[in-house]
Amino acid sequence: MKNNLTISDVKELLNDGISSDQLKDLQNDPRAGVQKLLIQFEKKRIKRAKLLDKFESKKQFEKSFWDHDLLVAGVDEVGRGPLAGPVVTAAVILPTDNTLYEVDDSKKLSEKKREKIYREICEQAIDISIGIGSSKLIDQENIYHATELVMKNAIDGLYVKPDHILVDAMTIPVEIGQTKLYKGDSKSLSIGAASIIAKVARDHLMNVYAQIYPEFNFTHNDGYGTKEHLSALEKYGRTPIHRMSFSPVRQVNKLY
Repeated sequence: MKNNLTISDVKELLNDGISSDQLKDLQNDPRAGVQKLLIQFEKKRIKRAKLLDKFESKKQFEKSFWDHDLLVAGVDEVGRGPLAGPVVTAAVILPTDNTLYEVDDSKKLSEKKREKIYREICEQAIDISIGIGSSKLIDQENIYHATELVMKNAIDGLYVKPDHILVDAMTIPVEIGQTKLYKGDSKSLSIGAASIIAKVARDHLMNVYAQIYPEFNFTHNDGYGTKEHLSALEKYGRTPIHRMSFSPVRQVNKLY
């Protein structure tokens, strides 16, 4: 390779794909701009290699079923802790050839990243189902049992019946074999995908509630008991989406 390549040419070459011989030639290029691009290229290469390694690791639980042409559903929930709003669950069945490299525990992702990966999951998944448990159901059943029931709803809502379920630290009352994984949204690709679907779905719902009950700023606190939320609860009273079985809400007699 000749040094008559411009910096823009080198940048384009690195982005489009480069052979080992071309890379060696660039490493001998004395221009500071070229060397800076090579440093950036190497950082991206290392980052992508780590991402791919993590992706392969996250498929370990699914792979034992995929290798036998069995469908696996990952199931997770979001919203067990808030004082207001529903608990939301998701069941996701992924294809063996998916390219969801960035899937992770939804709590570890920024809102922008979650929305991006959410769209990718929707594009690639074989099937997706969401379950929603109202504050009324939570008060009636208790949050743990309500979550189990809503996970069942998510499974029952799938068009395709899975052969096995991977679930994050719960037992779902369905007649399908299941594996319970603690911190499963960080260990399993399918559960991680379900955590993102459930989180984004609940966030969108809480944004709607934020317009109905603007004083509570649900867009920013998601219904959790922040100082601002507790202050609004005391000042304006509890709304129909607040959970009466949760102590801070139970102590408020005023209705919104």
